[in-house]
Amino acid sequence: MNVARIASLARNRRGVAFLEFALGLPLFLGLTLTGVEFGNYVMATNRVQRMAGMMSDLVAQSGTGEIGISEKQVYDLFNAIDLTAQPFDLRNHGRVVITGVQGTDQNNDKVIENRILWQRFDGAFTQAAPVVGCRQKVEIATLPNARNLLLDEVMFHVQVSYDYQPIFKIIPFSMMDAQPAITRSVMFRARSKEFTTPNSDAKFPPKTNCDTPSGL
Repeated sequence: MNVARIASLARNRRGVAFLEFALGLPLFLGLTLTGVEFGNYVMATNRVQRMAGMMSDLVAQSGTGEIGISEKQVYDLFNAIDLTAQPFDLRNHGRVVITGVQGTDQNNDKVIENRILWQRFDGAFTQAAPVVGCRQKVEIATLPNARNLLLDEVMFHVQVSYDYQPIFKIIPFSMMDAQPAITRSVMFRARSKEFTTPNSDAKFPPKTNCDTPSGL
């Protein structure tokens, strides 16, 4: 190849725009897809927060006097929250924990304990351990901000966890430096101190197992 030929190639600008487009396309796609993924992640986080607040409030206001929520109604709440979570699959990738806690002094030593009265579980994301503790293993709850209840005060703590499923696998979610496991919890005071445990129903066994997806 002679010098003139080389000089001609050096002056040739055809294809420069195509080359620039080819180099910039991956960056453009990466930023665009990351934006889409981030928006979906934020929506999932907000949905989890709202579901925790909604369920805690519903449980707290259930029943009057000694007539509390029934086990059938607990099942209905779990089914309702599955629908509310859509388009996120809370049933297969999430976990809901309802915990009733009461301030007690069983030893009459004037030291009030946050005693777990009852718990109900639902959802396949069993890796999400109850933040207040599992009643099968401990009797005293660890409430957020080291809160201590008053004597006979009843609080309902609801924890909703969701193992976020990225729209685009690995990339670009891995670029966001965000935790895939989303957990939010909300507490509401019971409307009645006499509501201590859900009323039994032979057709709806209590979901008390903290290690199984169904809670049974």
